[in-house]
Amino acid sequence: MRKKPRVERCMRCSRRWRGADDWNSVWKSGVLTGLLCPDCQTPEENAEAEINAVGLDYDRMHKREDGHWYVPEKDVI
Repeated sequence: MRKKPRVERCMRCSRRWRGADDWNSVWKSGVLTGLLCPDCQTPEENAEAEINAVGLDYDRMHKREDGHWYVPEKDVI
């Protein structure tokens, strides 16, 4: 029996994510827990995402064995 691939959806309205850049990811302790479509994002959530983009190293993002995505903090020089 084959498993269907996981479809990523907005955690509030269930709109399907199709790779658009204007969606926000929701992270808890470095683990991706959900996505928010542009219509469901609050201005505060959008500002928080911009701040997180400064401190997280998305180039080193990887999927862990448990299936969760992990983004480490940027290295400080």
